[in-house]
Amino acid sequence: PRPLTNGSGRLDLAHAIVDEAAALSARVIVNRVWQHHFGRGLVETPSEFGPAGEAPTHPELLDDLAARFVENGWSIKWLHREILNSATWQQTSLVPYEVESRDPSNHLYSRMTRRRLDFEVWRDAMLAATNELDLKVGGEPFNLDDASQTRRTLYGSVKRRELSTMLSVNDFPDPIAHSASRTETSTPLQLLFSLNGPFVMQRAKTLATRLAASTDDDSERIRLAYSQLLQRAPQPREVELGLTFLKSGEPWERYTQVLLTANEFLYLD
Repeated sequence: PRPLTNGSGRLDLAHAIVDEAAALSARVIVNRVWQHHFGRGLVETPSEFGPAGEAPTHPELLDDLAARFVENGWSIKWLHREILNSATWQQTSLVPYEVESRDPSNHLYSRMTRRRLDFEVWRDAMLAATNELDLKVGGEPFNLDDASQTRRTLYGSVKRRELSTMLSVNDFPDPIAHSASRTETSTPLQLLFSLNGPFVMQRAKTLATRLAASTDDDSERIRLAYSQLLQRAPQPREVELGLTFLKSGEPWERYTQVLLTANEFLYLD
C-alpha cells in the first residue's frame, strides 16, 4: 500500500499501470488485441500472466510487439495495423494436408484458423447483406429482442441481470462475471434461433424482396444472392440445388434464410 496523492487515487493507479508496470501492461494489451484477431492469445490465459497461467507460445514475438507498441505511443491503431499487415494474419485457412498434419491445432500459426463470427458481427453482417444496417453514430440503446431494429448491435442494451434472449442463446458472456474470452458452443437453441428467430426471418424476407425486385430469373437471383452474401459466384451444382429447392414449392424467403445461416456466411475463413 502507498499513500494516495491525487484524490481517489485513480490517477495514481493510471500512472502506475503505464509507468511502473509498463512492461506487463503492454504485454497484456498486445496479447488481448492478438487474441481478438486470431481467436487466442500468444498467452492463452489472457487474465493470468503469473505462474498459474500458460507460458507464451512465441515469447520473442510478444516482447517485440510490446516494446514497439510502447515506442509508438501505446497506439492501439498502430498495433492493429502491425498485426493485420503481417504475413501471419494474411494466411489462408486452406493449406495442404501435410502442413495441417504437422500443426493440427495450429499452435504455431501455420495457417489461418477458421473462426465463427461473434453474434454481434453476425447480426450486423445480416443487416449489411440486406442493405438495412443503420450506421448512425450514437443515440439511445435499443432492445436487441426487437426484430425490427436495424441499428448496429454495438448500441444494443445489455442488462446485467436480464440478458437479452438473443444474446444469451448465442454465446454472449455473462455480464456479471469476468470473462477473458468467449466460449463457443453449438446448441439446439442456436439452431432454433436460425430456423425460427424473428430477426433472421425478417432479414430473409427483406433479402428475398430485394432479389425479386432485381430480376424475374431465378438463376440470376441465386447468383445475386451468392454475390451479395458470400462474395463469390455459385457453383453450377449450387444453382441446381437452389432451383430444385424453389421448384419444390418453398418460398424465396426460406431459400435466403438458408444462405443467411449457412456456415460459409457464419464462419471467417
